[in-house]
Amino acid sequence: MSEVREPDRLPRADAGEGVRARVASGRGGFVEILHHARADLLDSLEEGAGPDDPRVREALARLPDQVDAALADHRHRQRRWPSRTDGERLTRAFRALDESGIIAREDFTCCDTCGRAALDAELGVRNSEPGGAATRGYAFYHHGESLAAADGGSLYVGFESSHPVRLAAVGEEVAEVLRAHGLTVEWDGDSGRKLRVRADWSHRRWDRQAAFAGPAADGEPMVTVGIGSPGPYAVPPWITRYEGRVAVREFARMVLPWMPGGFVATLRSDHGDSAEITRDFDLLRVAGGPALSRERAEEPLGRWAVGAAWPGEDAHPSPSGLLEVTYADTAEEGAGYVDYAEPMRTAAARHLVYRLTPVKGTFAVFASRGEGVVQMMWEPGPRLWMESPSPEESLARGRHVSLPEAEEMVRVLGDEGRVALADLGGLRVTRW
Repeated sequence: MSEVREPDRLPRADAGEGVRARVASGRGGFVEILHHARADLLDSLEEGAGPDDPRVREALARLPDQVDAALADHRHRQRRWPSRTDGERLTRAFRALDESGIIAREDFTCCDTCGRAALDAELGVRNSEPGGAATRGYAFYHHGESLAAADGGSLYVGFESSHPVRLAAVGEEVAEVLRAHGLTVEWDGDSGRKLRVRADWSHRRWDRQAAFAGPAADGEPMVTVGIGSPGPYAVPPWITRYEGRVAVREFARMVLPWMPGGFVATLRSDHGDSAEITRDFDLLRVAGGPALSRERAEEPLGRWAVGAAWPGEDAHPSPSGLLEVTYADTAEEGAGYVDYAEPMRTAAARHLVYRLTPVKGTFAVFASRGEGVVQMMWEPGPRLWMESPSPEESLARGRHVSLPEAEEMVRVLGDEGRVALADLGGLRVTRW
């Protein structure tokens, strides 16, 4: 007897599995996860079904609440996690493999076949570059493995070598690096079997990637929002989703705390009042009005929206622990990019150092409240270059660093507000 499918339930089930996995992975924010969930749902439809089917429309309409609830649950559970999770150990282990000459990719492609095809090609390119360091092989797990691990199963890590004779040696090296980072690995030495990693699938979310709007309330204040961008890049989708008429709750939780510097949010209340808001590091500036706390703006904005006055006093800035960050991960299915600087807590910025893929051209720029800036870029090898620019001198001072050194430079900049590259010694000057 053939399997009987239930089209009125199947789309929600398929999308829900993807939502749980993406939330658990720590990647992407609400809008990005919602985008993937919609694609997953539409891909799961039976032949002949489409977005106009009433059951599909209902499933699509429920997705935002589904993603919101998953993010809320993740934040609640995250409060009880240890200072370093298995997910973070896994990422650090993969970066150690990258630096040692084994390409390592997390949540890479949809399946084993696609992942191996892409990595075989990358392995061939690297080992054909004249004068390049030999790359011994690769290790990876794909999105299907992430789904299983997020659902409580083990994680299976595949591997390959640049020469068949070395395949078992690469597998053993990958296993030892994972174990050295505190992970439990089961493998019998059979080069035809994947490594089985027993790990708690816990990846922290910070800042915008942890934000969720929460449930709607009857009669909550609304505003009409327009966003002005200062630069040549497209306004990110996580902002454009909240243009137009939107609840104060959503706009204050999902956009204002993370609004890129130089952007202007123009708000109009139902009473006909208007206000322009910009973000100044960890404060929100109301034109002709007060400075608001960027993470506690919902109450004063809600009061203004129903006709009350703005607070009479300015909010106070936080002393430290925040950076403005831009980055671009040039790897296939890497960490993505941020064109306009977003605020990021020091802990999140330190984690980003490890999340970015070590391939040529991947970079990140970290800026403190004052004039301090450090920027990093991966070079072939891979080797990590970090420098501090001095625009007034038209030069930068920098050196090659290890990942732990890069993490420490970002920590000092965020927590102490100073550029500490000179503490490492051996700086080179690059003139523009």
